[in-house]
Amino acid sequence: MDITGFSKGAFFYYFKNKQQIFEAVIDMYLDQFGSVDFTQLPQNSLRDFLDAYHPKVKKMRSGFFAPGFANPSNHYSLIFEALRIIPNFKNKVNRHEDKAIAGWISIMEAARKNKEIKTALTDAQLARLFIDASHGVVIQMIMTDNTKAIEKETVTAWNNLYLLIKT
Repeated sequence: MDITGFSKGAFFYYFKNKQQIFEAVIDMYLDQFGSVDFTQLPQNSLRDFLDAYHPKVKKMRSGFFAPGFANPSNHYSLIFEALRIIPNFKNKVNRHEDKAIAGWISIMEAARKNKEIKTALTDAQLARLFIDASHGVVIQMIMTDNTKAIEKETVTAWNNLYLLIKT
């Protein structure tokens, strides 16, 4: 309790049980990793957006994969545990995902309008590809114990997707 600054009594006055503590931690975690404000990033060019977005993602992940911190795979275990025991957690994840999809779609629409990209894929399909590529890289790097390569591999995946769709 020393780390929180609360006495044990005050701590458990605010949190009635361990489930509430776990939910508060998960909410904070989800908010931290879903907190990119897309309106603060370039909106007219996918290339400019990617160049500005990646440093924001890298900064968000910096605590996630910090040396001496818990094994990154533990974070995924935490998420899967939350999905299992917190009734409305899936809805919270979906709200964050919807926000991210909307941000990416907006960028795709602008890039298509500016004739930066050309593809038969819809803007929503493109948004999903960029998001899923990032998730896939993270999971692959965790599974191969190569978390130091996450940022480089994410940029590579995004750049490859960009090359496939640019005009």
